[in-house]
Amino acid sequence: MVPPPAPGPNDQSPYFFLSYAHIPSHDPARRDDPNRWVKKLFEDLCEHINNLTNLRPGAAAGFMDVELRSGHHWPERLSEALATCRVFVPLYSPRYFESEQCGKEWAAFLHRLSNHANPEGQLPEAIVPALWIPLPPHQLPEVAKSIQFAHEGQGPRYRDEGFYGLIKVSSMRSQYQRATLTLARRIVEVAARTRISVMNPTPEYQAFASPFRDYLPQRPLKVTVAAPSLSGLPKGRNPYYYGHTPQGWNPYRCETSTRPLAAYAADIAAAHGFQAEIGSLEEHANELTSETPLGPAVMLVDPWATTRADCQAQLRKVDRGGKRWVGVVVPWNDDDGQTARERARLRRSVDQCLPGRPSETSADVDSLSAFHRVLPDLLGKAANQFFRTAPAYPPAGPSSRKPRLMDPEDRHDQHPG
Repeated sequence: MVPPPAPGPNDQSPYFFLSYAHIPSHDPARRDDPNRWVKKLFEDLCEHINNLTNLRPGAAAGFMDVELRSGHHWPERLSEALATCRVFVPLYSPRYFESEQCGKEWAAFLHRLSNHANPEGQLPEAIVPALWIPLPPHQLPEVAKSIQFAHEGQGPRYRDEGFYGLIKVSSMRSQYQRATLTLARRIVEVAARTRISVMNPTPEYQAFASPFRDYLPQRPLKVTVAAPSLSGLPKGRNPYYYGHTPQGWNPYRCETSTRPLAAYAADIAAAHGFQAEIGSLEEHANELTSETPLGPAVMLVDPWATTRADCQAQLRKVDRGGKRWVGVVVPWNDDDGQTARERARLRRSVDQCLPGRPSETSADVDSLSAFHRVLPDLLGKAANQFFRTAPAYPPAGPSSRKPRLMDPEDRHDQHPG
């Protein structure tokens, strides 16, 4: 099949936005990148698109949210790509639909498409899914079920294995090449046929709710950010570490670490079988203060937030009763000179707000690498405490006799020969 004429050299770029679930490293000291295979897929797609089109020199064939990209402030760079890309390519996997960040990216692109809905409310076709790990169609959330896509052109091996299976097995190299070229042609075809206007980028896309709420993992987890937003900072506090919402807080922000701390927490949680629902202290207050837990939770507490009267009151309510299913992490950063100078005062403020936090499910961390080391253990302990504390509900209906093993004579009596 010959692809349609490619858009002209003055059209918007990038051609596509690759939306994928970050795989966190289990060992921050290791240099190998757990996302390197996704990066290879991205690079191969870009190479194909550059060969299939007349994309002008210097224009981006695609965008992938790659960590450690010096000089690019996340999430401003990411929001710009969502506002200008021609095609949105979600990379399906179980981890993808458990990712709050991926859900926000999808929601932001849907918001942009909504400006081009026809009179019947139908959105233009600008989402081209790809399989990283195959999923049964019935397991997809409704928003993904509504996206029509076919895999026939990419071959049966792709349908059964996904890109990850093809890329990892050397004997499937030809099937991988076929699948990537077919996907690149599909991206170019959709970009040529469907034109959506560029929007003004806004980092406030983080406020969008994930459309994956009906995708239910086995172990949901609340990740609560007790931090101020830029508009609610304590007087004189350096705004460098904060975002437009509490969820944008990153106490370890630098050129090589620009993602919010909650995004790291969600990645770590996903790697250990949890789906994180990220929210502010105000948004999660009712569930965190309930005496009947609905699930394990972890609370990320900015020491500066504890100097605000409203946050103090909410934290004391959460602290009441020593809720062991709520893990507490208090990050410190001595490279932040203001925090280092005020550490003693801030330490007292934290202790006054959370005097009853159990030691086994709470921790102070002094670096992002320490956060990666500590959080998995704390998540496990909070989950174990939840399962010990959660009420058990017997099934509806009349009680049944307690089952027991039958000896051979019993079985013979019930099933005579």
